[in-house]
Amino acid sequence: MTREFPDVRQAREEREVIGAFAGRDQLLPALHAVRDRIGWISPNALGLIAASLGIQPAEVAEVVRAHPLFSLAEWPGRQLRVCTGEVCRDAGADTVCDVLTEHVGAAGKAVAGVMWLHGPCLGACEEAPAALAFQAGDPAVRELLAPATGASAVLSTRRPLVPESDVDGRWA
Repeated sequence: MTREFPDVRQAREEREVIGAFAGRDQLLPALHAVRDRIGWISPNALGLIAASLGIQPAEVAEVVRAHPLFSLAEWPGRQLRVCTGEVCRDAGADTVCDVLTEHVGAAGKAVAGVMWLHGPCLGACEEAPAALAFQAGDPAVRELLAPATGASAVLSTRRPLVPESDVDGRWA
């Protein structure tokens, strides 16, 4: 049995994902594909994307920094984003965030392989407040919590996400 170290496995997976993309117009799809598989954009992935698409690494990094779902810092594969847009804040997102801070930890801090973050609008204003649970992998899994409560948000960080939970495709 061959044992593969995590960083070697991650680099192999990044090469597999990025190999499917060619051309400058594929930058966002390539970044989303890496994030879906790994959870963040590593320096290795950034370089591979730049080389594969014929883009300068600085341009790729600029797009990553500008996009709220991407990170150049290592994030755990399990993430929860709480919408902190105006509608969700008015509907109780601050309470959801307070409960997460109390039971999971500070926003943006990885604890036990999970991190929750304040996030942009998720497009679920009619069911506010909203949160989006995410698990990187093949396939990546997303679960919309709307309306989200403190309890449902905490629970989503502690139980496995099921691929069938993304039934309507809005979050793919």
